[in-house]
Amino acid sequence: MNKLRKATIFIIIFALSLILLGCNSNNNKPTVPTENEEPTNSKGDKKMKLINDISVINTEVKQYEKVELQLFTTAEYDNLEVNPFNYAEIRILAKVKSPQGEISTIPAFWYQEYDLILNTTYNSEPTGIHGIASRSENEPQGLEVATLVGDPHFRIRLLPKEEGKHNVEYLVFHNNVLVQTLASTFEVSKNDLDYKGLVQVEQNFNRNFVFENGQTFIPIGQNTSWYTSSTRKTIDYEIWFEQMALNNANFGRIWLAPWSFSPHWDNYEDFSTRLNALARLDRTIELAAENEIYFMLVILNHGQFSETVNPMWNENPWNVKNGGFLDLPSQFFTNKKAAEIFKNQLLYLIARYSYSKNIMSWELFNEVDWTDQFSVINVHSWHKQMADYIKENDPYNHLVTTSYKHHDGAAYSAKNIEFANPHDYGFANKNMMVSLPPIVELLYKKYRKPIIMSEIGIDYRSGGGTAQLDPTGISLKQAQWAGVMGGSAGAAMNWWWDSWVHPNDLYYRFKGVGAYAKKMDMTGESYELLGKIKGLTINNSKVGILGYKIDHRIYGYVFDKDWKHSKAIVDDRDVTLKIPLDNGSYKLEIFDTNTGEIIKSTIIEVDNKEVTLDFTFNEDYAFMIR
Repeated sequence: MNKLRKATIFIIIFALSLILLGCNSNNNKPTVPTENEEPTNSKGDKKMKLINDISVINTEVKQYEKVELQLFTTAEYDNLEVNPFNYAEIRILAKVKSPQGEISTIPAFWYQEYDLILNTTYNSEPTGIHGIASRSENEPQGLEVATLVGDPHFRIRLLPKEEGKHNVEYLVFHNNVLVQTLASTFEVSKNDLDYKGLVQVEQNFNRNFVFENGQTFIPIGQNTSWYTSSTRKTIDYEIWFEQMALNNANFGRIWLAPWSFSPHWDNYEDFSTRLNALARLDRTIELAAENEIYFMLVILNHGQFSETVNPMWNENPWNVKNGGFLDLPSQFFTNKKAAEIFKNQLLYLIARYSYSKNIMSWELFNEVDWTDQFSVINVHSWHKQMADYIKENDPYNHLVTTSYKHHDGAAYSAKNIEFANPHDYGFANKNMMVSLPPIVELLYKKYRKPIIMSEIGIDYRSGGGTAQLDPTGISLKQAQWAGVMGGSAGAAMNWWWDSWVHPNDLYYRFKGVGAYAKKMDMTGESYELLGKIKGLTINNSKVGILGYKIDHRIYGYVFDKDWKHSKAIVDDRDVTLKIPLDNGSYKLEIFDTNTGEIIKSTIIEVDNKEVTLDFTFNEDYAFMIR
């Protein structure tokens, strides 16, 4: 019995020692403390002090305007030798609590300030950067110089929507372990600005865009993808955006191209050499805000992952030949390490730019199906993963999209790809009002999302070639009206901004449709395409009609089917148009389609549930009945 008792005691002691050893081994595992625990580093020591202080940069903090906070690091941080662009190594999150209790979380980003100054004494003529550089003596010319200001540091950008005291809790992570917490407050003063909010999808019919306040947003504009002057750089945008705004355009498309704004082209994990490019992007976004231009921000373009179409794969830092780890472009969509690194890039962009209400959407890829070894399944899966990640981390919930080289794309079916973004250059010798709306309607029926043709044209080869075919911009005007009135969420967007629109001063082609679109309210309980309304009749087979009946409002656009850029002169057309409409009093307004001016306004009475319009027009004719 004594031997048995001793053996039993030994077994118990041995088991307890194993349990204790197991408990001690857990202390070496990285853990994220709960709210009530003291933050510790991975070795179980007391918390670190990496951030010493936080200050508000703004001289005045106002509701609905960007707020910037600067974070001051300590010597302990300097000794860590971490990559400040790698959120797995160092991540600082600001949890902002508004006066009404709304909490938003935004990451900090590593920032270097630059002064951008145009040296007008610089006399060398510019060359074109992937485009045509303007050399006009009537525009500012010179060399844009980026000068360093101060030291690099962490910064946080916010968009407060409430006035009053905001409380901020800062969570500092090192190697994914919470090591420090801080707190601060800032006071937001009231702003009398007519704040509309960010652009969202209209929810009743999923065909249009609205601001957060419910007001309709109809994009009117063109691609403005990068600056093309090798010398004045962002001054290009100063000129383009000003001319667009003067002519009622409100929309552009900006690429993070390797030759302009890309943060990751030199090194996919360290953006230090590209901080001056990002300073230029900062200024471009500020110019967009000043001119009330909204835009899609295109994160990647196809050429970066292609050896055949606008090829840049041989220069791409992801390429194993350049020190990367991908043997083929297609591995970018399947490699887990690449996915995590790209998410890190996305988080940096969200941290730096999500404050901007002028970013209508993040566009993950331009014409993704031009990438090498293209796989429908892999690319769709990648888009779903990245769109979901953006939605999880963007505190202001910007829209997300992508684009393909033609109409269809499997990624458009992903839940968080919120509108389709097709491209088409096959409109040579076509009337766009006849040709574009059927394409839009097929895509809407397939995806049940807003459709915006973000690249359209009559010649994919060059702006110069486009100018030869259409020197006065008839196809530019038609693309705008066909998009706005033909079932799209907005105007179809020309590509040749630098080599067709600007040198030929075709901005006026936006003016009429832009003025008209400002008066459109696309929200309501009913939505009907005007040309498909049962009982609508038009007595001339050479005349087409586009537009909408939204509740009791009618937006109409009548056009000559023969009119196109290759047949600029057409005969006058006599029309009798009959549209079913409930009885009552309405205002009828007739618009000049070139200027947007109302050329006639009258009250009409409908007493037989039908409105009849008799008129003669040339080329096109726009009206509203409200």
